[in-house]
Amino acid sequence: MTFRSLVIMVLCCVSFQLNAQDFRVKTGDIQLNASVGLLPTYTADASSTIVPPLSVSAEVFLNPNFSLGFSGSYSQYEGEYVNLNAGVAEYYETSTVIVALRSAVHSNDLNGWRVYGGLAVGANLPEVDKTVELLAGEQTRDDEIPSFSRPQDSSLLFSGFVGTRKTINAHWSIYGELGFGISLANIGASYKF
Repeated sequence: MTFRSLVIMVLCCVSFQLNAQDFRVKTGDIQLNASVGLLPTYTADASSTIVPPLSVSAEVFLNPNFSLGFSGSYSQYEGEYVNLNAGVAEYYETSTVIVALRSAVHSNDLNGWRVYGGLAVGANLPEVDKTVELLAGEQTRDDEIPSFSRPQDSSLLFSGFVGTRKTINAHWSIYGELGFGISLANIGASYKF
């Protein structure tokens, strides 16, 4: 599904006219969320996406304006870096998993819209498969082939996020979110129990 198709789908969903029913969040409600990232954090590396940034999360509303939950995200991409001066090329394929605890503060209902923001703390777990090769015409070397990237290690993730959610009916809503994680911008759908 292309970026353009996703944007059209979200705009069509938002354009539906809702009736005057009350779909307020209550203490103890559980919400499941699924989203796709629109701005992967690896875009700056001039890489190609194999699996777009995907995220799932669950949150429990401890009161109508505060939720606590967890999230998991996955993305996979590939790229290359060529250093002509050293006569080497690096090819890499990276899979990244992020797991985090999330807390969020939510606004009151604003005609079916809610604004929220919060913090996430978790683990960034990359797995990099890297190959370094001599460029064509270069002589073999007795020493180790130089690498121009540093190895990826697991790290702690501290992130903030803001978003907005449009209620479709008593259970379903759509949302958009900005923040640092597997993607800088996400759109998705939610189901509330």
